[in-house]
Amino acid sequence: DALNHACLIDGARLSGAQIHRYAHTDLSALAAALAASPARRKLIMSDAVFSMDGNLADVPGLLALAERHDALLLLDDAHGFGVLGPHGAGCLAACGLTGAHAPHRVLYMATLGKAAGVAGAFVAGNDALVEWLLQTTRSYIFATAAPALLASALSASLQQIEQGDDLRAHLQAMIARLRAGLQSTLAGHPWKLGASTTAIQPLVIGPNDEALAVMNSLRQRGLWVPAIRPPTVAPGTARLRIALSAAHTAHDIDRLVDALSELAARRHR
Repeated sequence: DALNHACLIDGARLSGAQIHRYAHTDLSALAAALAASPARRKLIMSDAVFSMDGNLADVPGLLALAERHDALLLLDDAHGFGVLGPHGAGCLAACGLTGAHAPHRVLYMATLGKAAGVAGAFVAGNDALVEWLLQTTRSYIFATAAPALLASALSASLQQIEQGDDLRAHLQAMIARLRAGLQSTLAGHPWKLGASTTAIQPLVIGPNDEALAVMNSLRQRGLWVPAIRPPTVAPGTARLRIALSAAHTAHDIDRLVDALSELAARRHR
């Protein structure tokens, strides 16, 4: 996917494989590229939740194409693990693709530094794929093992994630509150809220200088919302990347909505 995280793009480049970047979430373009490729081995790579837009990949659609073209599917669920699906088990669980329905051709990876709150990452897949990675991945084989302290902290984090349905429900309520507030106050305004249902809520401002000015005005009000500019996003789409968590309260959301409403009115009278 053209909007995959930089780590996936850089990893693909370093692999030496022939790379084809398809238009963002355009499964027709992906299908055409897979059909045209003469490669014996094919790997589809996609974020599950896209880090700058917050939208979700069509996981069942990607899996169907992987099946049709005998490809592997690598899903990076950095922003979904711990948040999406039953017990926070991630994007595959959210799509009902676990247990007896777990797809054998998926490599599932996620960071442990976001919802899990520790550090590192993991890769999961069928036994043969994981064993192949263990035996052939130089960057893993020749790396120092993670400390036992990290494993212990992660064990506690996983218990919190599994038992965190109330926290996830609260997070969803805060996402809905933010979206309702901004859609109401910014109706007809040039600032545009992205079509995201996840904790990443992009508010596209447009010009770089305006996005920076809004970020600084919010910071003066005690609100930290970073401005994301090119080349991280496309030219002309500088944005505020609003990242919510279960620690945010209704009061926090209302403060942000009120501040953005005031700033929007000032800048576009």
